[in-house]
Amino acid sequence: MNPILQKLLSVDRGIGLCWLGNLGWLICAGGRLIAFDLDLDRSSRLRPSPISTQEIAPALEVEFITHGHGDHFSEPTSRILAGASGCRFVLPANCLEKARTLGIPEDRITVARPHHPFEIAGIPVEPRRALHGHTNFTVYRHDSLDDCGYVLTLNGRKLYQPGDTVLLQEHFEDFSGVRILFVSPTLHNTHIRASAALIEAIRPAHIFPQHFGAYVPTEKNSYWTVGYPDELRDALPADLQARFHRLDQGVVFIVE
Repeated sequence: MNPILQKLLSVDRGIGLCWLGNLGWLICAGGRLIAFDLDLDRSSRLRPSPISTQEIAPALEVEFITHGHGDHFSEPTSRILAGASGCRFVLPANCLEKARTLGIPEDRITVARPHHPFEIAGIPVEPRRALHGHTNFTVYRHDSLDDCGYVLTLNGRKLYQPGDTVLLQEHFEDFSGVRILFVSPTLHNTHIRASAALIEAIRPAHIFPQHFGAYVPTEKNSYWTVGYPDELRDALPADLQARFHRLDQGVVFIVE
């Protein structure tokens, strides 16, 4: 077994987290392995994933998809998981057609709708609204109200994955108790100032930047491939800087 995956699966107390680039996370809690937005097999990655999709497949129970873009609902990675694993896919309604074209069986698909909570694999799930951004701090013209962020409760702790979204009024409401926050300081998401506002509103115990350093940047894609985690950390007050964890890909971080 891949040693990183083995270390993650051996976490028997608390929550184990491992970043695999972009919004791709593996999370282990209570013996269950779940994931967000795995995109591990794309040729434009700056480096190969430290854990392969084939290695993950036998252990993965649930993958949460935030929206349909290929760097989040990955065609090559999802095809492998559809065939080599028995994992269930939680995805927005606008991703259903794509899921079917990728060969994901209907009985392994759960549709998430913002503000309609449910439970899967013993995990309470609260889908939240996400509005996809674009350049110049605008909302993407093809944005969908189906796109989701997710609040999960794992081992009694709340975790919030916002997905790809600009800052929303509801980000300042009803997020009490969130202990683990993922944040995307890119131009098409909450960038630096809005990310800092989100962090200060929620004041989680642990903050993990994402959506940076995963793909080869170009002039056309830099608004979503280039992130500013260091600048974000510097914009936070000292007490929140101490809770900020910029991880390298493949590092297992344990929230006790």
